Amino acid sequence: MSLTRAAYTVRAGFVAALASATFFGAAVAAEPEITFRAAHSSTPSSTGHKALEFLDKELREKSDGRIGLVIFPNSQLGGERELVENVQFGNVDLTFVSSAPVASFAPQFFAFDIPFLFKDREQAYGVLDGDIGKEILASLDDKGMVGLGYWENGFRQLTNNKMEIRTPEDLAGLKMRTMENEVHIATWRAEGANPAPLAFNELFTALQQGTFDAQEGPINLFYDMKFNEVQKFITKTNHIYSPWPVLANPDKLASLSAEDRALFDAAISAATEYQRGLAQEADDKAEAAMTDVTFTTLTSEELAAFSAKVVPIVDLVKEKAGADLVDRLLTATAN
Repeated sequence: MSLTRAAYTVRAGFVAALASATFFGAAVAAEPEITFRAAHSSTPSSTGHKALEFLDKELREKSDGRIGLVIFPNSQLGGERELVENVQFGNVDLTFVSSAPVASFAPQFFAFDIPFLFKDREQAYGVLDGDIGKEILASLDDKGMVGLGYWENGFRQLTNNKMEIRTPEDLAGLKMRTMENEVHIATWRAEGANPAPLAFNELFTALQQGTFDAQEGPINLFYDMKFNEVQKFITKTNHIYSPWPVLANPDKLASLSAEDRALFDAAISAATEYQRGLAQEADDKAEAAMTDVTFTTLTSEELAAFSAKVVPIVDLVKEKAGADLVDRLLTATAN
């Protein structure tokens, strides 16, 4: 399907969805003068969706109802790659997506795919909110979108439906879904799995049907998407900290007055703090709720075995994201 046809198809689907949302929401709240069409691929129970609801409330309160959102969850307007494209097209005004698909549009985002890069959340926040994180967001400026900041998807873990995994050797022969990202595919091939990319919105069905044995992602997202119905083993590898870049259409932002843009930026900042607070609790709550899943915590020696397998991936990331950027990022996370 061509990009033009894809844009038309998504636009038609959006018009139908918006008409439905307007019909059913008319009795609840008046239509704002300025409406941001916000879409994402997660569920309404996700921390990202709750942050969009917070953002909507914040905007309406601070603008006396003039500015608000209409939110489309569950990949209603496309999977993550399609959402990025539709921000470019102007079919979607605002989204949050995993950083890995964004790298297909701005290769600097590959830098976040270095395995075992961040030690903890505080270190990740420091880099993301600092000069390096801002520089990477700025790489979107000539790609038809604006990077507003980073929400938290979380540390990614390894899950499967076969057995408890404690060593890279346990991955031999496992069919593993990865994100649509060359570095992620290379990483899991180096670890010994048999990886292949698949869009996130197709993943549950693929796991259910046995197309894949394993996948990887944050625990809270695993729970929100009900993957525990088809995957019963989670190994806590913390192999990648996955941010959710928040993306906006530049024409939509440019249509705001200076006063409204300042209001919007302040609301985004407040929503970021709110979302990260939710995310910090989400994994623990999800783990407690999934009593039918076996969780495996690796020893430092076992983690080191996984880390050793992917040392060469840094060179691949340098080829993609740029050696200077990667070297500065590695220096920033060395302590």
